[in-house]
Amino acid sequence: LGRRDVEVGYEALSASTVLRKILPDGVEVPGAFEMVGHIAHLNLREEQLPYKGVIGQVILDKNAKVIRTVVNKVGKIENEYRVFDMEVLAGDSDFEATVKQGGYLYRLDYRKVYWNSRLGTEHKALADSLGAGALVWDAFAGIGPFVLPAAHKGCLVYANDLNPESARWCRINVERNLGKKKGVREVKVMNMDARAFLRERVREFEEG
Repeated sequence: LGRRDVEVGYEALSASTVLRKILPDGVEVPGAFEMVGHIAHLNLREEQLPYKGVIGQVILDKNAKVIRTVVNKVGKIENEYRVFDMEVLAGDSDFEATVKQGGYLYRLDYRKVYWNSRLGTEHKALADSLGAGALVWDAFAGIGPFVLPAAHKGCLVYANDLNPESARWCRINVERNLGKKKGVREVKVMNMDARAFLRERVREFEEG
C-alpha cells in the first residue's frame, strides 16, 4: 500500500468547518439561522460581532444556491410595528423576498414587516379549525399568513395591520395567491389601530 496526500480546498469544506478553523478559541461557531426567501437571518452574539464580516461571507459562499443576502439583527424590537434593524453582512442589499408557507407564496420586504417562519403550523391549525363561510376578523394580519388559508376555505375575512407596509403586502399577497380562484370571497384589508378595527367590525356586525 502506498501513501497519497490529498489536498482539500475551501470549496469542499462545510461552513461550520471553515468557521471553526477561522474563529479564535472561545468564539462559538454560529448555529442554525432563519431563512426568509433568499435572506439568511443571523442573531450573532457579542463575542462573534468582531468576525461578523467573515461569518456572513462564509455562510453566503457555502449556500450560494439559495442565499443571496446575509443579515444580522441589530438591537431589540422596540417599535409598534414589530420590525427590527438589521445590517447586511454579505451579499446583496435586497430585502424583498418570496417565502413559501402552506402552499402559498408570500412577498414581503423583510426590513419593513414582521415575519416569523416558525408560526406556519399555528396558522394552518387555526385555518383548519374554521368552517366555510365563517366570519374572520384578523386584527394583526401582517402580510397575510392566516388570511390566505382562511379566505381560501371560503371564509369572509377582514384583515388589518397597524403597519402600512404589512397591509400593503397583505393586499399584494391576496391578489397574487387568490385573485383568480373560484369560490374565494373578497378579502377586505385595512390599515388601522387594532382597537379601532375591532370596534368598527363589532358596530357593523350589530347593525347587520
